[in-house]
Amino acid sequence: MAVHHLQTTLVMIVIYLILTRQTTATTEEFRVSVPENVAVGQAIITLPRTQLGDKAELPCAKIMDGDPHFRFNVTKDCIILVANPLDWSVESAYLLNIHRGLYNTSVEVQLTDVVGYPPVYNDTCETPTNPKGGLLLSLKSSAEVLTTNQDVLYIRHLWYDDFFHPPTYDHWKANTNNSDCTFHLATYLSWADDIITFKDIYDNGLRQTTCSAGSDNHDLSAELFFTGGDEESRLQKLRKFLPNFIVDDVRDNIIVLFLKCIFPAKDAKLYSCNFPTFLHPPVRAFNSDARIQIASFEYVDVEVRPIGCPVGRYGFLCNKNCICKNGARCHGFNGACRCAPGWKGVACDIPKPDVSITTTPSDPRQIYTSRNVAFHCRALNIDAKVMSLRFPNGSEKLVSGENYMTVLVANMQPENSGHYICMVLDKDGLTLNATLDVLCPPNRKGVDCDEACDCLQGASCDRWAGCVCPPGWNGTRCQTKCPRGTYGKDCTKRCSCQNGASCSPSGGRCNCTDGWYGNDCGKPCPSGLFGWRCQQRCACKYNATCNSVDGSCTCVTPWTGRYCDQLQTSRARDEPLLESLIPLGSLVLLVAIVTAILFKTGVLACSVPETGEEEKILFELRRMEQDLAQTLQPGWLGRWEKKARHLTPGPLIGEGMFGKVRRAQLRTTGGRLDVAAKAVRVEDAQSYRDFYREAAILVAVHQVQEQDGNDRKSNIVRLVGLITKSAEKYILLEYAPKGDLLGFLRGIKNNNQEYLLENLLGYAVHIARALQELERLRIAHRDVAARNVLITADDVAKLADFGLARDVYATAQYVRANRPGLDELLPLKWMALESIETGEYTCQSDVWSFGVLLWEIATLGQDPCYDGRTQLTFLQMVGILRQGIRMNRPPGCPEDLYRLMRACWRDVPATRPTPEGIEKRLLQLRLALLIPEAIQIMETAL
Repeated sequence: MAVHHLQTTLVMIVIYLILTRQTTATTEEFRVSVPENVAVGQAIITLPRTQLGDKAELPCAKIMDGDPHFRFNVTKDCIILVANPLDWSVESAYLLNIHRGLYNTSVEVQLTDVVGYPPVYNDTCETPTNPKGGLLLSLKSSAEVLTTNQDVLYIRHLWYDDFFHPPTYDHWKANTNNSDCTFHLATYLSWADDIITFKDIYDNGLRQTTCSAGSDNHDLSAELFFTGGDEESRLQKLRKFLPNFIVDDVRDNIIVLFLKCIFPAKDAKLYSCNFPTFLHPPVRAFNSDARIQIASFEYVDVEVRPIGCPVGRYGFLCNKNCICKNGARCHGFNGACRCAPGWKGVACDIPKPDVSITTTPSDPRQIYTSRNVAFHCRALNIDAKVMSLRFPNGSEKLVSGENYMTVLVANMQPENSGHYICMVLDKDGLTLNATLDVLCPPNRKGVDCDEACDCLQGASCDRWAGCVCPPGWNGTRCQTKCPRGTYGKDCTKRCSCQNGASCSPSGGRCNCTDGWYGNDCGKPCPSGLFGWRCQQRCACKYNATCNSVDGSCTCVTPWTGRYCDQLQTSRARDEPLLESLIPLGSLVLLVAIVTAILFKTGVLACSVPETGEEEKILFELRRMEQDLAQTLQPGWLGRWEKKARHLTPGPLIGEGMFGKVRRAQLRTTGGRLDVAAKAVRVEDAQSYRDFYREAAILVAVHQVQEQDGNDRKSNIVRLVGLITKSAEKYILLEYAPKGDLLGFLRGIKNNNQEYLLENLLGYAVHIARALQELERLRIAHRDVAARNVLITADDVAKLADFGLARDVYATAQYVRANRPGLDELLPLKWMALESIETGEYTCQSDVWSFGVLLWEIATLGQDPCYDGRTQLTFLQMVGILRQGIRMNRPPGCPEDLYRLMRACWRDVPATRPTPEGIEKRLLQLRLALLIPEAIQIMETAL
């Protein structure tokens, strides 16, 4: 028995030794070094073949040891791939063990640190999130130049996102840099006109230009690179910025333009570029009409404004995909990830022990307006032993064995402000904590948060410093404009503007008075020009001197008259000559009487506009709205001109402080047509600006429809014609016999609100389509309200009255803005928050106003009511909206409709629904209201 036992033991020992020797003999070790920025999916090593006797090659197991965060994959063919982004700072080496049957393979992966990787998340140039995408940054340039013909030209251009995309972008290369908030743009110019212009600039020595944003450091630079005669060694510079296929295609005498901008800011920055005041030879430039020669650049400005990319995208064109995961924020410049608590790594996909503290409500501005505040502590990837929340007064609350706790602070008060610290002790004795600073509520300051800031001009309130004023303002409440001649933050910078010119509060750019131009407004208008920016041409004749301010003429003998084109008459006359002139005088008097009668009856009309009227109007439009001016085709004013004698004014159907509308008849080739003739009532500059802006918008809408060949009826009021060459100017519009939507709503007697809504929302759909038309033209309406919607005979709602016309309604609908520098009647209760504070109007601000229009429809035309009040001052309105207060849901209004209104009233413009999205939601809501009604009708019929 003992012998048998001994034999068994010896056999087991032999088997163990064999197996041990077999395992030891088949263990393989490899070492590989890879950079930390190796691309996901790339193979880093292929293991050599391993066979057992005559058997086939052994496959590799998919599961590896030594890779806890799944950074690598192994294929059955024993190829090791990178599965997720690597990060040297998180893990610098991995020891991977791969199993192949009885064989084991050990692979040591050593990461090497790569300079500039991973990208750094730089807070100073963090851009907002923009769902529409397009460009990370917008560029807007403006310049004032003097031509060799002594004309002063003011040029503005906004570089839209479509300029940088195909086919234009085929010539562009964009790159946003890592941690220093830099972006580069490079392009080569192949059009003959562009080459001529930039070659002239190059020959003037302007190969490198620097632009400053008001500091000693030059933040924006431009460089011209002339490729004529360059060797391959010099073209290597191009290969750093442009694709190789472009460099290989570059021919001799090609201009390459490089732009570099350091943009360490979250707000727009204005860069002023320096150019020589005299150019030799002159720069030849081309526009759509003719060639001009630029004798000097007075100034060139470039504005860079952050726009932002959609979630998950980054880069100048927003065309790169972010790798950030688990709720991490992606930086728009370089795609760097800011990890949420509990995560680490370049893509924030590696768990890490962490602690977080949050509140409900999450918005700090709501903490002091809520009755109760809940503090939430979370232990992430930690086996917590003890968790505590420490209050500002030193007390704390504890829980044991939990990874989550909530503490409610009832009736939160200013004295509760301070540091709230969430601390976690894990079972291994490691302590982690997170801090939340609860500061003063909005508009409060001081040690105990018991003082009110009441800042003006949109200034922010700091607990210790009080009001932090925007550039151009100072005072304890930012109530005082910078003294004349100063600008900037705290009014510390001095502007060099001359001859009564004012300077902009932020950038210091001079706004010249009439008769002057130039960088500092120190140059009088060239001979023959006058007015603002020297844009008007003098009409003086016969060597008369033209006043550069108002264009008045100082005549030389013997000429007289307004334009010095009439000969002076001698006082001394011979008696026979006087007798011979008496019959002639009678004839002149007779002609004058006949002319007056013809003019009175409308047969003759006095031509007020001069030959350059269209150019003057276009210039003013460019100053107000560049997009609108660019949309208009040459001759737009003349094509719509009607003869004043063909218009027969009828009864007055609307009148206000600034304008009037008459029902009239227009004689056309097809007979007499009923129209609404709209005219200004007060003859001042602002009234005529509004008049021509509305005319231009209507012309632009019709032009685009003609170009697109769109047969669908427009939901913008139809333009019939214009009368501008008479003493009284008219915009002739289609006549809407059912009047405006506000009067229509207030005249409804039916009490079946659900039936009414289903029908009235059809009008809302029509206006949503009108906003889509304006969005395509990049034009803001500025006053979307029920009073500005007309109902045609075909029961179609059409948007009318563009640009704060305020001309056919009672002034109770409008409030005078009570803030420095602004004396204007504004429809405050319909205006978006940003429009009230900054005076800027966009499609998104029109969406806000559309939400108020929906409220008007739901209430059958009631006056909008905020916080129980229908009459509000300018400052009261700003304060209410800033507190997050919105109009309440009207009685009987469906929850879905009110939810749409609230979406239109969001603080951040980019988060509001688009006009197209609004139309879809309204159609869905109408369908939901229509289906129950249809069922009821069917049941009644059965």
